[in-house]
Amino acid sequence: LMKRCIDDIPIVTHIQRESPGMNKLYSQSMCSVKQWKSYQAAEAMVSAEVEEVRAEADEIEPGWSQVIWRQAMQYSQMLKQKEEQAKKAQAEQQRAIAAQQAAANEKNNAEKAKYDAIKAKVDAEKARLANADQAEKDRAAKAEKAAQEL
Repeated sequence: LMKRCIDDIPIVTHIQRESPGMNKLYSQSMCSVKQWKSYQAAEAMVSAEVEEVRAEADEIEPGWSQVIWRQAMQYSQMLKQKEEQAKKAQAEQQRAIAAQQAAANEKNNAEKAKYDAIKAKVDAEKARLANADQAEKDRAAKAEKAAQEL
């Protein structure tokens, strides 16, 4: 019965919240008769549910009908708070995971940049050595040619 009552809380609060507005709209002819009757039918269904729950509560425990809705509201609010806390925890966990991924990406990018810098130095040194070898070969060829001419 308490679970049923807790499940009814959002509907009951919605009808209570909308009631003044709907009454004002209808009194100022700003909603159709069909809409008004539909709202009244919903309001009657909710009222009947509230009364049924109260009657069943008194059958289970005399006097419980006086407090069951208040208790259900407290439980409902507690459940909402737990749900919000769970959502916040999940969001925080997702932020932490995102931060870890960003840090890992940053580390990978730094390592790649370091690797690229070292590779560039190695490639430059290889090119320098190749040029030096070529220059040495060119000098040797010139020296040999000069020796043959003499």
